[in-house]
Amino acid sequence: MKKSQKKKMNTTVRYLLLISISAIFLFPFFWMVSTSLKIDSDIFAYPPKLLPSPMKIKNYIEAWNSQNFTLYTFNTIKITGFSILFSVASSALVAFGFARLRFPGRNILFIVVLATMMIPAEVQTIPLYIEFKYLGWINSHLSLIVPKLFGNAFFIFLIRQFMMGIPRELDEAAKLDGCNHFQIFYRIMLPLLVPVLTTCIIFQFLWSWNDFFGPLIFLQTRDTWTFSLGVAAFKNEVYGRVIWNQMMAIATIYSIIPLLVFFFSQDKLIGGIATTGSKN
Repeated sequence: MKKSQKKKMNTTVRYLLLISISAIFLFPFFWMVSTSLKIDSDIFAYPPKLLPSPMKIKNYIEAWNSQNFTLYTFNTIKITGFSILFSVASSALVAFGFARLRFPGRNILFIVVLATMMIPAEVQTIPLYIEFKYLGWINSHLSLIVPKLFGNAFFIFLIRQFMMGIPRELDEAAKLDGCNHFQIFYRIMLPLLVPVLTTCIIFQFLWSWNDFFGPLIFLQTRDTWTFSLGVAAFKNEVYGRVIWNQMMAIATIYSIIPLLVFFFSQDKLIGGIATTGSKN
């Protein structure tokens, strides 16, 4: 067998294997969408029906109107937007200090910041709840937004490593032109940090949008609920029983936005991580 034929065969086998593995992972999502469009009698039909016939698009309208999902979506977008802004901005400032400023104990303090990544969120829940109750932030979106002002250890690490690959000559040239540290950060660093900041924004969006544990603990009334709490309460309170086609319709709406964000930004996500830590 010629080399070119062998190469084509290897490529074909590789792609067939990747397609097969992808189909396995995509099947649950396909089944969720299919179930969301089925009529009641077809959900547990045997043998199972892969494609809904007839399609009941009305399931989406009925599911959306069963609760105030418009308000839940607005609350989720509000929390997610502020979380992205505060977390990424504060992390970038802290990372700039670790990467560009010289001060005693810098490396030790950086290790302490990284060590906080090993503390599980569940361990912090009770102290945070007591603190937020004292501040009057229970059942308020402030309990999910304000902590983001103190940065994210993972983002600080990513941005700091990215900055370490930027030549220091840029800082020195900016100082000769009369720039202070903040001007160097704002005018020089921020434009160069776009790849890694985009990565952090995508991560924070996915974490905030999919967050269930935080809203479950700190948000108590329906007017403050996020989309994740609405989805969880759907099967328990709306009808007293699970209406699977409408449940799958709401789950599809909830999951489609993160999927689209990841699909259209995966090149920037991978690129931002790949360039982190590169040296000049």
